Amino acid sequence: MDLEELQKAYNVLIAQEKTAEIAFKDSKYTEAQKESWFPKFNQITECLSKLMRDYKTLTGENMSDKEVLNGF
Repeated sequence: MDLEELQKAYNVLIAQEKTAEIAFKDSKYTEAQKESWFPKFNQITECLSKLMRDYKTLTGENMSDKEVLNGF
C-alpha cells in the first residue's frame, strides 16, 4: 500500500468512527442497538491503529495528532 492509498483508507475509517461516536451518544438508539455496533466499532479502531503503524513504516514519522483525530 502506498501513502495515497493509506490516506484514503484512513479517511474512510475515521469518518466511520466519527459517525459511530455520534450514534453512541444519540438517545434515539437503544442500548441494545448501540451494543450491537461495538464489534464493528472495535474493528474500525483496530484498522485505524494498523494504518497508523503502516504510516510510520512508510514515512518514518508518526502521524500528527490532527491527522490521527481528523484524517488527512
